[in-house]
Amino acid sequence: MQNSHTDSDRHATNGGSEDDVYVVNYYETSDIELSVTVVHAVLEVTGKEPTEVNLNAVVQPDALNRIFTPKRDGTPREGGILEFELAGCRVTIHGSGEVRVDPTPE
Repeated sequence: MQNSHTDSDRHATNGGSEDDVYVVNYYETSDIELSVTVVHAVLEVTGKEPTEVNLNAVVQPDALNRIFTPKRDGTPREGGILEFELAGCRVTIHGSGEVRVDPTPE
């Protein structure tokens, strides 16, 4: 799945198969909120229906949308990682814009 807002790819990590980790590169210029990108990535990995994935139970979507936004002076936020479990997946968001969804969290 690729569009003008996000690029995605499935990567193998730790010697696993190609389907182990789903990676979406979220760009700050995207008009799709980060929380929506995360939910869509989890839906893609799990095959669940949207009503089965409750982001609100794990993290406040508005806070998630703001956490990696540019600083007040417009400079990008450098670094930072946020991890949480959602719908049986480990979701890792990097300040660089990379969103990783691992369907087999350890």
